[in-house]
Amino acid sequence: MQMSPNLNHRAEYDEKGDVILPKEIEAIEEIEEQNERQATNYKLKTPDVPLWETIEEDTPLLEFSKRPPVVVWRELRGKLVTVTGGIVSEGGRQYGASWRDGQTLAVRIRETSRKGLKNTWAFLTQPVWVPGRGNKPKQYSRGTLFLLDVVRFGGTFAFLFTGLFVAMNYQSFWDIAKSRIDPLQEARLDRDLAAEAAGTLADKLKRVPSLTVSGRTQGDLLSMLPDVGPPVSTLIIPKLGLNVPIVLPPTDSLLKEDWKKLEEDIQASLHDGVVHYPGTARPGQAGNFFITGHSSYFPWDSGKYKSVFARLSQLEPGDEYWVFYGGDKFRYVIKEKKEVRPSDVTVLDQPMNKRLSTLMTCTPVGTTLRRLILEAQEVDPITASALSVGEHGRRDEAPKVRVEMLPI
Repeated sequence: MQMSPNLNHRAEYDEKGDVILPKEIEAIEEIEEQNERQATNYKLKTPDVPLWETIEEDTPLLEFSKRPPVVVWRELRGKLVTVTGGIVSEGGRQYGASWRDGQTLAVRIRETSRKGLKNTWAFLTQPVWVPGRGNKPKQYSRGTLFLLDVVRFGGTFAFLFTGLFVAMNYQSFWDIAKSRIDPLQEARLDRDLAAEAAGTLADKLKRVPSLTVSGRTQGDLLSMLPDVGPPVSTLIIPKLGLNVPIVLPPTDSLLKEDWKKLEEDIQASLHDGVVHYPGTARPGQAGNFFITGHSSYFPWDSGKYKSVFARLSQLEPGDEYWVFYGGDKFRYVIKEKKEVRPSDVTVLDQPMNKRLSTLMTCTPVGTTLRRLILEAQEVDPITASALSVGEHGRRDEAPKVRVEMLPI
């Protein structure tokens, strides 16, 4: 068959090798011509014309701008209410679902716990036969055997710990035990301290070559002598029978605010007695005369005062102690007894309108868990009345007697 030459066979192949029919070619060419016309019309528009004038009148944006404000506000409010309601509704559904899931989980946990307790109880009550005396079997429950093992282990541990603790602090516990065993020790201590003080004055009197005792009793001569204090600062607690040196550590570390070195200086000074805490007031001054000492310390330590304050807890408000400082005697009466945390530094406060003193040690004995604090008021050595700042005691007002004026 011979094809007519007038027929337009425009079938072509595309890039992929597919055959394109004439009708499809015409449609493609028509689309391309339409796109070219639209591009030409866009280029012919005047550039100075504002963009909004090129938008047809039926554009939604233009219609929106022409609406009254009241209508716009109503539409916005309606949309806001709709969106908010949807959020609240969705949130309620979510919380409701979470609540239902939580209830289901709680039921499962309860059932699992109940089942676990039931199985545990069954295990603990399960009978076990163990050999007894004479290889006779004896029946126990697993729970009973567990409790017996706990008691054995706990008792052994407690016994070993108690023994080690007492051995580490034997000196302090021995001092406390001795005071409990002999109830008359306190009265004898007061008498012995008084006798010791009288003997010291008598010895000093005998060494004065210009004095004789002819025609006068020794008591008369002693009564006319002024108070004589020891050459070193001393703390005397009659109720406990303590006569302890007071040591003042170096103050260089305090001035430099080197707290680690200050603690080392205090610990070194505790080997020689009780410590007058650096930076606190001296006896007779306004402020707080602060004294600290060991209640117990390592048995291998070389210090002689490891248990000096082991019995400090036996003091109560109303008891008193004396301080000889710089040759003068100061008397203090305990007003308050308390325990504080080791980090409580308010006990070192220095009130400028009072004359106070504080005794401090660690408690319970052998531990550093708490601090035992005894706060005392300075009183007149003779009348025991509280002394205010700047006030002198009756002893200071007594007439001075020169040695040559004493009777012979």
